[in-house]
Amino acid sequence: MIDDEEIYLRNFELGDAAVLYKWGQDAHFHKLAGFNHFNNYDEALQAVKQYAKRKYSYAICLKNDDKVIGLIELYERGLDERSGLLNTKEIGFLIDSSYQGQGLMKKAIKLVLNYAFIKLNQTEIWAGVFEENVRSQKLLEALGFKYIYEYDMNQISEIFSYKEKYYLLKKAEWLKIDENTKS
Repeated sequence: MIDDEEIYLRNFELGDAAVLYKWGQDAHFHKLAGFNHFNNYDEALQAVKQYAKRKYSYAICLKNDDKVIGLIELYERGLDERSGLLNTKEIGFLIDSSYQGQGLMKKAIKLVLNYAFIKLNQTEIWAGVFEENVRSQKLLEALGFKYIYEYDMNQISEIFSYKEKYYLLKKAEWLKIDENTKS
């Protein structure tokens, strides 16, 4: 378990399907985070099973009542050892609308960044954010991520009609930022 004084991160459990189903009904999450729409509870149950299998996929929970309020993941960017991508990850995150603007996602991302850079010895973390998701872009920038480029996903396939902005945070930069915020 990864935690601080207010939240903790844990692996997904079957009982979390109800929360995923709720998020899967919210167009806000489809539009800004690409979260799947679930037609029924069984689809959410299948999704939670997939999240539970992923090595670095976590439910964000409140310490005071164990309520799941979000999710956060680290994704592999490549498995070819020669490419150097084994030492990099991409982060993805989502927080329940009821908890936005309270600083909880910022805390969760900090926990994951410290874990990724210190325990997993990652050299850099990437984040892809939909062009319309200005709130997440500002959050990444506040955490030290730098905007690198934008990609029109329509270039991959006509079924994708969105643009994604990519941000990067290098380990050395994070360690400087994190050290400065400890006092």
